[in-house]
Amino acid sequence: MKRTILLGPQGSGKSTQSQLIADTLGVKKVSSSGLLKQLVVEGSDLGKEIEKIMSEGLLIPDKLMIDLFFAELKKPEYANGFLLDGFPRNLVQAEAIDKEYKIDKVFNLEISDEVAIARISGRRVCKNRHVFHVEYNPPRQIGMCDLCDSQLFQRDDDTPEAVAKRLKIYRETTAQLLDYYEKQDKLVIFDGSLGIREVSDMIVDYLKGHVG
Repeated sequence: MKRTILLGPQGSGKSTQSQLIADTLGVKKVSSSGLLKQLVVEGSDLGKEIEKIMSEGLLIPDKLMIDLFFAELKKPEYANGFLLDGFPRNLVQAEAIDKEYKIDKVFNLEISDEVAIARISGRRVCKNRHVFHVEYNPPRQIGMCDLCDSQLFQRDDDTPEAVAKRLKIYRETTAQLLDYYEKQDKLVIFDGSLGIREVSDMIVDYLKGHVG
């Protein structure tokens, strides 16, 4: 099991669990957010194009995302396998991957919209991008950052309304994707609503029993 994919909506703990899976399997993780941010930071013409698309709140076109991931996966560090995080997002991208790579398993962290909204809308950040949560990781002083003493605030895209809108889009675009992998008998579902450690333990137990 060397080529895997991790799916899950925002708030499912995907970034934490993706690194755990990659480390357990001994492969390198590549995430869509990390790949896109890297290109933006580099400041190339492509990076500027991506930044413009993202700033307008639009999705990166399928062909561009496919080309970016395929170019990345051709690097030597992925020869032993990989974990994809945030890609594919839809059926078009999934079918493109299958033409180039044999995917072994697809893990899905499933949580309800209610849990996702509670987790994301409870986030608070400061101007220096330190992140807290009103319930799971509260600051020592309400509304103030523990690390730099600046004021904490809720980002516009973390409001319950904004989160609900993103979740609706996510559910619509990934429904076909989940069905696609389920029909291939590759889909493994974990309950992402549990605590981070509980989910991690379930994933590790599964991997230990199936790695070969």
